[in-house]
Amino acid sequence: METALWILGATMLLAVCLAGLVSLVFGLPGTFVIALAALVYAWATGFTTMTWTTPVWLFGLAIAGEVIELLVTGAAAGAASQQQSRRVNIATIVGAIIGGIVGTPFLFGVGSLIGAMLGAFAGAALAVSSDGGTWQHSMRVGLAALRGKFFGFVVKAAIAATMIVIVASALVA
Repeated sequence: METALWILGATMLLAVCLAGLVSLVFGLPGTFVIALAALVYAWATGFTTMTWTTPVWLFGLAIAGEVIELLVTGAAAGAASQQQSRRVNIATIVGAIIGGIVGTPFLFGVGSLIGAMLGAFAGAALAVSSDGGTWQHSMRVGLAALRGKFFGFVVKAAIAATMIVIVASALVA
């Protein structure tokens, strides 16, 4: 009976972790879903199957993923602008957040990612043009922000996949 319960618990944990990975596409904090699921599983098993250090590392990775995504999004636009404006970085991040919220109802939730990328583009382009930049320069910085948002998403998804591998490894160790 214990083996059946372990298999059921491990299967449920991995299913929630995979759902966390998929939820990243919808703009949800899937890395934190993975870390929280691991913490709940570890607690439910009395920290015997999975020690307390695994969820701690997972929460650290979740925080790192969010920070990296945020920094890469702003830095890409800042690097493309000629004056390295803090205003461009902030406008990119704010545009990505607003675009993600506005895009959420479209394309069955996948619009959140698309909206965030378009919002980053619009925020960066508007910030550059309001600073007196040319149309071409505004578009170049906007495209850099869009690429930065996408690259940030890819990095966060890779971190989430790594987190799932860590969870799976902890289950069989």
